[in-house]
Amino acid sequence: MIAEYTVKRNGKWYKAGDEIPDIVLGEKSSGGYTKTEINRMSTADLQALAAEHGIEGAEEISGAELKRILIEQFGL
Repeated sequence: MIAEYTVKRNGKWYKAGDEIPDIVLGEKSSGGYTKTEINRMSTADLQALAAEHGIEGAEEISGAELKRILIEQFGL
């Protein structure tokens, strides 16, 4: 879809004429999780998930930072 005017969609701004990618609600990332699921996880669960996906030192990283890292890594 082409933006007809400046619009914000899923936290990203698009200017008139920009291509807006189609979004399927509830679509899961390559890691099998949605952004909401990651944001609702406990720190212990985030640390385990990060370790499974090869993030070194996950036990030493705060929950908020792990959320940011995982959401970025999964492309959410």
